[in-house]
Amino acid sequence: MKSWTVALLFGWPLLAVANNEVWIDVGSQEEYAAEHLQDAIHIPYTYIARGVSTHYPDKETPIRLYDRDGIRAQQAYEALNTLGYHKVTAEGGLEQLKAGGHETQRANLQADLMPTATFDYLNDEADLSSEQPVAPSY
Repeated sequence: MKSWTVALLFGWPLLAVANNEVWIDVGSQEEYAAEHLQDAIHIPYTYIARGVSTHYPDKETPIRLYDRDGIRAQQAYEALNTLGYHKVTAEGGLEQLKAGGHETQRANLQADLMPTATFDYLNDEADLSSEQPVAPSY
């Protein structure tokens, strides 16, 4: 079998995985902890450009944004569009998504809060390489 055929056969699943859609809750830590969509990650809208461009550099990644009322999701959508992410949608508010059949969960502060992105809000720095969750500091 030619090497390009092998690369095509074995490389295609990796491309498919790389473009799985990502749900991002762009609300506050408190809102995310209280209730969020299952499998959603948390990146506050004020950190959306840095968080997404660092963690999802492929601008073809389908990204679906939401928050409690949809306003911050729209702001995050506009920021990501400016950066060249064109497979982004602002899905609105959490209640609207729940009414549409999406399941939610509460955050386990020890295990779930910001599962893929941690931020040092006081120093305005992001560490997206860490998989360790961060509990909010109130």
